[in-house]
Amino acid sequence: MKNISHVGSAVCAVIAASLFAIVSTQGLAKEAPKEPQAKAHAAHPRKNEVMNRDRHLAKEANKDYGDLSGHYNQIQKQDAAIRKQTRADMAANGGHLTKAEQKQLNHEESGVQKEIGADKGAPPKTQFEQNHPRRAEVLHRDNRINGEINADAGKLGGNYGSLKQQQQSIRPQEQSDAKANGGYITKSQQQQLNTEESQLNQEIKADHK
Repeated sequence: MKNISHVGSAVCAVIAASLFAIVSTQGLAKEAPKEPQAKAHAAHPRKNEVMNRDRHLAKEANKDYGDLSGHYNQIQKQDAAIRKQTRADMAANGGHLTKAEQKQLNHEESGVQKEIGADKGAPPKTQFEQNHPRRAEVLHRDNRINGEINADAGKLGGNYGSLKQQQQSIRPQEQSDAKANGGYITKSQQQQLNTEESQLNQEIKADHK
């Protein structure tokens, strides 16, 4: 009888343990956190579409810097205003853009695109460009590189700061060379500055891969 009693106790213990395991598992299942919704939050198709168009406009404006009939700065301001409005709309909607906001921003970007297309044509040379063709060429390239770095800030492999620092060192060097030569730069100085700008351009392109 003792043996039967022991066996019965053992069976009851096994059953109780099984029941406890089932109940615990169900409890854990109920308490288990839901799957993170990172994918839902990461997907912002409207924002991505607007920002990609903005980057394209910035690149096109910078590429055509010398062919925008003196309206480069105006077009840059319009592009910056669109970028600012996009951020404001997103901040007001938890990181998203509404369909109406996307439509309005696309309308503004299309307007800038038309201005760039209509504005191409060699502008009259300024007095500075006429008097300092070497300096003007170096500084125009520097402006284009600066614009390209800013437009592609999020696609530069984490090297935005380094590239920006290199770009910002070119202008002081050009000004120092000009100061040492009565306001002009020599042909060799122009070549040296062009070499540095070309190397920086290569780094920017390499960083997109």
